[in-house]
Amino acid sequence: MIAAFGPQTLFAQTLPNYGNYQDLDGAFRIGVQVTNPLTGQTQTSAFEQDTIEDIIDFLDPSEIAAVVGPLNAQIGAINEVFDLRGATALAGYAQNSQTLTVNFVTPTGQVINLKNGTACSFSFTGTSRQASFNQFDAAVDDETSQTSQNVLACISRGFTRYAAADPLAGNPGSLQSSLVRSALDFTNSDSLVEEGANTSGDPWIVGAAYTTGGAGRFNIDRIDTRIQRSFRVLEGSRALLKFDMPFSYTRVNKTKAYSGQIGVGLEVPVIAQRWSLEPRVSYGVAYSRDAGSVGHILQGSLTSRYVIQGLGRGRLVIGNMIAYSQTLEPPGTKANINPDLKNFVLRNGFAYDLPIKGLVGGRSSSVRMSYGFTAFMGDKLRNNTFHEATLSFGLRGREESVRAARDLIRFNLSTVQAKGYHTYTAGLGFRF
Repeated sequence: MIAAFGPQTLFAQTLPNYGNYQDLDGAFRIGVQVTNPLTGQTQTSAFEQDTIEDIIDFLDPSEIAAVVGPLNAQIGAINEVFDLRGATALAGYAQNSQTLTVNFVTPTGQVINLKNGTACSFSFTGTSRQASFNQFDAAVDDETSQTSQNVLACISRGFTRYAAADPLAGNPGSLQSSLVRSALDFTNSDSLVEEGANTSGDPWIVGAAYTTGGAGRFNIDRIDTRIQRSFRVLEGSRALLKFDMPFSYTRVNKTKAYSGQIGVGLEVPVIAQRWSLEPRVSYGVAYSRDAGSVGHILQGSLTSRYVIQGLGRGRLVIGNMIAYSQTLEPPGTKANINPDLKNFVLRNGFAYDLPIKGLVGGRSSSVRMSYGFTAFMGDKLRNNTFHEATLSFGLRGREESVRAARDLIRFNLSTVQAKGYHTYTAGLGFRF
C-alpha cells in the first residue's frame, strides 16, 4: 500500500508536515518519516486516499518494509501523521522499540480526552513490531473490546470537533445542522400565521436545491430534495399537523455521503394571523462508507413565529427557536461510533415578504429576504455558530384563482457562512 519515500522537508510547526502531506487534497492524508538507525538518514513521503478503507495499513511493518527495507521497518524510527478528513492522529515506533503508539490530537498537537477523562493515547507492545501492529489491528476489529470502543470514540470525537465537513455533526452542512434549519426554515412561508385560511387548500410542498461551497481544503457539492405536507388536526381547527422529509446527497472532494430526515410538528395559533407556536420532533440518519461515518440524531424543538403586517407594503416574520439534539447509538453494531453529542440550540432570525407591483404572466409575485443565526451550546463542535441569508422570488396563482394570495413557485438563492465554512445554494420549490 505504501508506494515510495522521497526527500525530507522540514517545517517549523506544531504538527509535522512529513513529505508535505498538507499540500495534498485527499479526504485522508498521511505523512510518513522513517529514520535509518545506522546512518541517521531520514526519508519522508506523503499519501492520500478518498476513503477510510485500509487506513491503518500505513502502520503495518510488512508494508513499510516492502518500501524502505526490513532494517528500517523493524528497528528504525517511524513517525506518521494521519489527517482523517480534519481529525488528526500521530502514530509510529521509536527507534529500537517494538511498541506502537497511537495518539489522537487537536490541531495544535494536544492529546484529546474523552468525556470520561480517558486520554486518546494508545500503545501496543508485542514480541516484534509486526506483533504489536497485529495487536492493534485485532483490537480495532473487535467491536466489543474496550480498546476498540475507546479508539472509535476518539475518532468520532475528533470528527465532530475538528472535521470541516463531517456528514453527521459539527458543521453547518452536517445532519445535525440540517435538522435545525429544517425546524425553522426562513426561506419558506409555510406557517399558518403567514398562509392563513389558504393553508389547508395547498397541503403539499416539494422542492430541490443544489449547493456548492467549501470548508478549508474541502470542496462541497450537495443536492437536497424535500417533501412537506400539512393537515388540519380537527374539522374547524386552525392547528396544523406538519410532516417534513428532507433528503440529501453530498460530495466532499471525492467522498460521498447521504442523509435523510423526518420531522413531525404541530403548529398551534396563539394569536390568529399573527403568532403561532410549533413543538416538533425530528429524527435523522447520516451515512458515508467513504468517510467512515454512520449515525443518527434525535431532536426536539419549540418554534415561535410572529408576523407584523403593514411594514411598508410587506410584512415581517420574526422566528425564534430553542431545540435539544442528541446523537444516538447506531443500531446493528456494537462499535462505539456515537460521538455522544448533547447540544441545546438557539436559532433566531426574520424574513421580510414584499409583494411586487404588477403581474408576471397574469400572476402576482413577491420577494422574500431572510436572515437566521444559529448557536449550539453544550458539547464543543467544529462550528458552534453559523449565519444564513436568503433572497427568494415567488410566483403566485392567477388573479382569478383562490390561490392568488400565496406563492405556488419559489426560487431561492441562499448562503451559509461560518468560520472556515461557506456555501451557496440555488433552489426551486412548488406547492400543489
